[in-house]
Amino acid sequence: MTGKLRKRRARLWFILAVLAAVVGAVWILIPVPFVRGVLVGLVLGPGALLGGIALITRRLRKKFSAQLKPPPLPLVRWDFDMSAEDLDGNRLDFTDFSGQVLILNFWATWCAPCIAEMPSLTRLREATSDVDVVFACVTREPVATVREFLDKRSVDLPIYVLDGDVPKCFESRAIPATFVLDKKGTIVLRHFGAAAWDDEGVVGFVRGLAVAPES
Repeated sequence: MTGKLRKRRARLWFILAVLAAVVGAVWILIPVPFVRGVLVGLVLGPGALLGGIALITRRLRKKFSAQLKPPPLPLVRWDFDMSAEDLDGNRLDFTDFSGQVLILNFWATWCAPCIAEMPSLTRLREATSDVDVVFACVTREPVATVREFLDKRSVDLPIYVLDGDVPKCFESRAIPATFVLDKKGTIVLRHFGAAAWDDEGVVGFVRGLAVAPES
């Protein structure tokens, strides 16, 4: 238990003790049932409300704390085997990304969360442009569909079209699905659903991977 928590609890117990003393004194000095009832209601009502709020808050904190501490990922190293092309039909050789941190994002033009997180991915790309970090946003859709989508929006991300199956290590029932791989191709972070990829913590994590020496 921290010092601050001890002080808070001590302060709470002091307040409760004072309230109990006041209630006891009034209870003895004013033996009128109506006044006693009002007094008890005025003291116990807010106390019960505050106690309930504190209990709910404590449970919510535990819940969100658990969400922020996901179980560690199994050590999975990708062999850079995946077939994809850019919008001009040029084959992408993922082995070119070996030795760099790779942000691999699976998305679709009809996916609202995918579109919503693209600006933050762009900002993450800008924030890591001076280190060895590369991006690949991959979709299964036809090139014509992707081109039509990009013509209507300003997207400054490398877009590729998947040509073949998704490797087992990247399989997901939901999109967007984003994977962060270190310089050796090991998946060190994965996230399903939209996220704020320009968050300071994420930027720092990705930059740390990029500047870390290969072991």
